[in-house]
Amino acid sequence: MFRLKKTLEVSRLSSKLSLVKALGTQSSIQSTSRVSFSPIPAAELKQTHLNPLAGRKCLAGSWSQTFPKYLANPREDFPHALQLEYNDKANFKELGNLSREKLDANLPRAGAVLFRRTGIQSSQDFKEFIQGIGYETLKYEGGVGNRSEVDSQIFSSTDDPPEHNIELHNEMSGTPYYAKKVIFCCLQPPKPNCGGLTPISKNSEIFKSLDPDVVDIIKKRKIRYLRYLPDSKDNPYMSWQQSFVTEDKKVAEEFLQNAGINFEWIDSTCLCLWHVLDPIAPHVVTGQPVWFNQMESHHNSCLKESPMYQGLDLPTHMYAFHTQFGDGQEINSEILDHVRSVNWSKAVGFDWQEGDVIVMDNMAVMHSRLSFSGPRKIVVSLHN
Repeated sequence: MFRLKKTLEVSRLSSKLSLVKALGTQSSIQSTSRVSFSPIPAAELKQTHLNPLAGRKCLAGSWSQTFPKYLANPREDFPHALQLEYNDKANFKELGNLSREKLDANLPRAGAVLFRRTGIQSSQDFKEFIQGIGYETLKYEGGVGNRSEVDSQIFSSTDDPPEHNIELHNEMSGTPYYAKKVIFCCLQPPKPNCGGLTPISKNSEIFKSLDPDVVDIIKKRKIRYLRYLPDSKDNPYMSWQQSFVTEDKKVAEEFLQNAGINFEWIDSTCLCLWHVLDPIAPHVVTGQPVWFNQMESHHNSCLKESPMYQGLDLPTHMYAFHTQFGDGQEINSEILDHVRSVNWSKAVGFDWQEGDVIVMDNMAVMHSRLSFSGPRKIVVSLHN
């Protein structure tokens, strides 16, 4: 009897020690069972300061007479915004998993879903969050934007100079291998009244507002995309090694052949690319026609506004990227100005807060970046 009692006490003690050990090895992050999501009214996302657009330095098309004066505030349900509420620190992977339910319910309708007060403070936190969401993560192979990898498949939003404004665009829509979803996370928000917003705009609203004659012209003539990628040793805006994440020319060539993109090596070191795409594509889920291209955001007039190119007078083909009509003729400035004005007239923006995560249907919503001063750190991941 004594021996049995002793055995039971040892067993209980062993169980307690195992529990203590398990708790000790757990992250400080706790269960998400008490997490709730509360809707954030559009009024609470209102910008604290006006953000001028018309006449804005380093923003292509901003001198057009039809360009909107200021960036508009978020509208009801655009973006669809949710605030996370919980008592303890949360397991970011579980938070992502719970957020997936909200995404499945709201992203198809709203096009963009903002999560606020996630508690995310690092790229590792963000990585765990998106792992919990469960979308297929993409590499940035063949990427067009100037960005760097900060963690496995987590990238800087852009490495362009802070003075430069990045135009509204759908990520990689000027390629045959675009992402279906884009997720941004704010690790360090800009200081108040220092710019750095990430404006967003709905493709459907833009499509409805474009001049039908302009749309017809672009549909008939299509869009030719060109890229000029020097060797990394020349320290260009983007090298072919950076774009294709390789030092091996054959790897880059195989990628391009599989994508159906024409290419040519100049002096065996510089890679030139070109291909033609329609300006409208069927949405991958709904099949509905979507205005989906980078005619204006990849026109070299955008780069000419960048501090990286100011003062340079380069031949057309030597800009990092450029667009023409499908037949190789140049797109006239009136068309570019019209599309840019419509894009920005439909855009909204909100002030970033630390831990903000915004998930976008890349075929439904464009994104951009306003110039800024001071610190700012936004990271991004791309998904199918």
